[in-house]
Amino acid sequence: MGKVHAMTARESLWTRLQRVFFGPDPGMGHASSSRSGDQMPYEILLAGQEPIEAWSVCTVCMNADRTASVRRPRWRCSDCGSVAEHQEPMTQYLDENSIEVLERNLREWLSVKGVRPAYKTLRSARIKCLMSLSRRRVPAPAAQ
Repeated sequence: MGKVHAMTARESLWTRLQRVFFGPDPGMGHASSSRSGDQMPYEILLAGQEPIEAWSVCTVCMNADRTASVRRPRWRCSDCGSVAEHQEPMTQYLDENSIEVLERNLREWLSVKGVRPAYKTLRSARIKCLMSLSRRRVPAPAAQ
């Protein structure tokens, strides 16, 4: 029998989603170096605890990884296992993909059939987090 992990009051929704989708120890491998305590990468970024310039994104599963060193020959995504060619600095990814593009990607992803619901939800949440980070980077229009 597996261990039962009780949810604590301080556990965030993102942490609960990760645990539900991937078990009690999500993202084996490099993920432990991507976490600060019990926080998940997007929690850290959305809270503004670290600058996004020090992070990269996997363009396959949209997982955030705490590294600015992309294209390392032996790098693999801690979540989906994709190789380095699918890793981009987060700032570069957000520069190349406007909020409109991210919104379109989200709509297209939500309409995909035959994908596990848990993975669809997780990837959708990651795209929404990227949209939030992108909105923060866009300066507000000047009042005239």
